[in-house]
Amino acid sequence: MTLTEAPPQPAPSAEPAHQSVPGGTILTTADHRRVGALFVGFALLFLLAGGIVGGLLQVELAGSGVQVTGNAFARLFSLHATVTPLLFLAPLWVGLATAVIPGQIGAGNLAFPRLQSFALWTYVVGGGVVVAGYIVGSPRGAGLSLSQPIRVAGASATATDLWISGLALVAIAALLAAVNLLATIVTQRGEGTSFASLPLFSWATFATSAVLVIAIPTFLGGLALLYLDQHFGGSFFAVGTRGGQQVWQHLLWLFGRPEVYLLTLPGLGVASEIVEAQTGKPLINRNVAMGALGAFAVLSLGAWAAGASASTAVVLPTYSVLTALVAAPAGVLVLLWLGTMRDGRPKPHVTLLYVAAYLVLVLFGVANTIIAAVVKVDAGTAWSTGHLHVVVLGAPVLLAFAAVHHYAPRIWGRALHQGMGGLEALLLLGGFLVMGLADYLLGYDGAPWHVADLVNPKGSWLNLEKLGTAGAALVLLGTLVFVANVLRTAVASRNGEVAA
Repeated sequence: MTLTEAPPQPAPSAEPAHQSVPGGTILTTADHRRVGALFVGFALLFLLAGGIVGGLLQVELAGSGVQVTGNAFARLFSLHATVTPLLFLAPLWVGLATAVIPGQIGAGNLAFPRLQSFALWTYVVGGGVVVAGYIVGSPRGAGLSLSQPIRVAGASATATDLWISGLALVAIAALLAAVNLLATIVTQRGEGTSFASLPLFSWATFATSAVLVIAIPTFLGGLALLYLDQHFGGSFFAVGTRGGQQVWQHLLWLFGRPEVYLLTLPGLGVASEIVEAQTGKPLINRNVAMGALGAFAVLSLGAWAAGASASTAVVLPTYSVLTALVAAPAGVLVLLWLGTMRDGRPKPHVTLLYVAAYLVLVLFGVANTIIAAVVKVDAGTAWSTGHLHVVVLGAPVLLAFAAVHHYAPRIWGRALHQGMGGLEALLLLGGFLVMGLADYLLGYDGAPWHVADLVNPKGSWLNLEKLGTAGAALVLLGTLVFVANVLRTAVASRNGEVAA
């Protein structure tokens, strides 16, 4: 069978979502949909943890002298910056790919079913170890958003060792899952299913997994060097060492590695499928779409070659011409979506609402990037925080939630509630816009970022911080509605209820 069209929305009578191999338990199951659903579930748990911490940080800034986090602001900031991208977004995409791709390519299961289960629990344990590091203490200088090497002095603290060990486990889990997904797409395709006819999410996952197989080992190497420095009092990453800053930016700093772009790539594939499914037409040029997705993956490797200006970067993560090139294939895909919707008759659906919200948020970020270039925003201001929340976190989150809605019938045998989905999309879009606007305006006025309290703040700064807190509350509320929607669907599926 040749797969050339967008996968239709599965009927409620689809194969039961929780069927597993005989004798399989939650710890040992090799059923790809059950493993995928568990990936999604744990990723959402980490999202709630990271979102609550981010909300506390925002409240801290909402008033002069307000003490919510006490002396733990730096520790909680590092926790928020680590958990949200690496323990939520990346595993969520792995879970969706695990659950969906075998069905998309005509395979009965993954190439190595048990390996994916092992990757799942390695990720869960690793994520728990990372969080434990922040509970027992403050990892010394550790933070995936820090572009400068940390200062090394003496033996490492237990918290730092836990942070490094936990991230290593998470990275190993991601590597194993990526290898498994690659092997599945290469070796398990059904008869007549060529690479050219792969569904666009499967193709985007193939491209993402290929880059991860290249990128993750270098990250693990960087963690090993950091462990040697921290645990044995080394000086490889010590401030002032020759090349230490550049190596840090290429191996450990999140925005100097390809992974920061790969948080969006699977979402672009899903959005393409959503447009096809809801218009009833294939993209106006499917080959161009596949080329754009592949180009996005290849161009993401440019992050490794563009770290020299990181310490003065403003527009993260596209702070150089080389890193900004990833916007070109994304723009091509957007034009293909719009052209397809113009030629077709889009059906009102919550997944299209999410895609539209994504486009609005990205355009908001692009508009502020142009303004920042004109007014010459300084480095180290709240503007960069706003851009990260809008472009690096907000936009991929909208695509990720759209993907869960799109594939829910394949995973749980029933769709998520559409009314709740519309509320989620509006709350999240409004929250990210409000939070981003507050930070952008603060940055235009010179307010610093990554501080627990604004020193001698202008009156407008506190008002803008309160606005940002309101935006964060909307994002958290939208997330809670989404999690409740997923939980409602999963429970109903397990109880055997018929889809409405």
